[in-house]
Amino acid sequence: MPALHAPPSTLAASPPSDAAATPLPMELPRLVMRRALAVALGALALALLLGLLRVREDTRREMEGSFALAQAGAVLATLADRDDTAALQALRELPGLRHLVLTLRDAEGRALTGAGEAAGAPAAPGWSRIGALLGLESAERSVRWSVPRPDGRPWSVELTASPDSELQEALGNLAGTFGLLALCCVLMLAVMHRNVRRALHPLRALLGAIGRIEQQDLGAVRALPRMPVRELEAIAQALKHLVAEQERIEAARRVLGHRLMSLREDERQRLARDLHDEFGQRLTALRVDAAWLTRRLQDQPPLQGVAAGMGEQVARVQEDVRQLLRRLRPFDAGEGAVPQTLGRLRPMLQELVQGWSTAAQGHGTRFTLDIDAAHDALELPQALILGLYRISQEALTNVARHADAGEARLAVRVELGADGVPRLDWSVRDDGRGLDHLEAALQRGSGLAGIKDRVWALGGDFDWCAAASGDPSGGRPGLLLRARFTVEAAAAAEVHP
Repeated sequence: MPALHAPPSTLAASPPSDAAATPLPMELPRLVMRRALAVALGALALALLLGLLRVREDTRREMEGSFALAQAGAVLATLADRDDTAALQALRELPGLRHLVLTLRDAEGRALTGAGEAAGAPAAPGWSRIGALLGLESAERSVRWSVPRPDGRPWSVELTASPDSELQEALGNLAGTFGLLALCCVLMLAVMHRNVRRALHPLRALLGAIGRIEQQDLGAVRALPRMPVRELEAIAQALKHLVAEQERIEAARRVLGHRLMSLREDERQRLARDLHDEFGQRLTALRVDAAWLTRRLQDQPPLQGVAAGMGEQVARVQEDVRQLLRRLRPFDAGEGAVPQTLGRLRPMLQELVQGWSTAAQGHGTRFTLDIDAAHDALELPQALILGLYRISQEALTNVARHADAGEARLAVRVELGADGVPRLDWSVRDDGRGLDHLEAALQRGSGLAGIKDRVWALGGDFDWCAAASGDPSGGRPGLLLRARFTVEAAAAAEVHP
């Protein structure tokens, strides 16, 4: 059901204080970035450590490469004094050269077995393609010279430049650096995500409280705990201030609405007194005159019948005036000092329902009353009793005039809440044509606006929907008006500040 309340259209603007005018220092960025900064510093320290380790390893490899090249030169210088087996064995024992490939050929140009494996590996096709993608020169650079042999058939030595090892080391360094940066990014995002979640976790309570404000539940804002972040605490305090202002203005508007209703009741009391004191006396005098004419015209039966009829009409008018007085003044103002109960409301509503049932004379809407008799001793504020009577009066009038219903039921029920405070459920249900748009009906002045305003002024909630007993397929959805009151709220609304 769409709940209908009357919240204030505008909130009173409080004068800005010095604290509100001074911008608050931003604490949230510090909380979010503090651990991110720690991760960044840790990543820099790790990168520095890994860089130093890489420098040490690269220096060691360069020294080993230089020493291997010196050893190769020393072995090649002694090849002229060694036989083939000793020379080849010495070449096989050489460590691998860095960035160079040593090739040894005999006098016929044949590569000697083992020389290539001993002095470095030839260029691999994969590394050559990578080098080409990086723009490295594809032409091989080599140095050749002859080495004399004891048999007079010289060998040919060729040193060819090979970027494979250097390219492999460089790509390994690049992969390590990229992996370190990726790890740092992941850690940074993870830490920032955790910091943001922790810092903004109280925001869920704030959003929940704001959602409860839309449902007219202001207690959720008042129950907000202290926020761990300064900015969120400022938002929470602003919400609490807004709710306090809204409650203050709503209380003032309820008092104003209650005073307006009191003025209306006072006007009804004055009108009832005027009808009783003036119009009633004149009707009584007219009835006495009609009775006197009836007695004086005994010898003229036709005229006597007219006079008697006048007396009867005056008596009917007097009865109509009495019923009108009972509606204008359900109970005297002097009864306000006497404790009022739900049982006091019962005969008032019974008389109201009986009056509409009599007016229908069995051919219109059938009106029934359903009121909880188990709580007749429940004491109620006089304003609540009068308010229940007035909204029942207006609702039944609307049913009789506009609903075109076959049956209408007025019900008043009492429920005890979990806190022990009694709550009154009031409803009027009919099986008539229903309403398409309540707001449009409020603008048309069909009496629902008065019901809603009176319910709100008494601290109650008012809603409506299609009646469950209606037949939507037949175009007769019916209408259910319902209001709920708490006795404490109604009593508070009755007290004027």
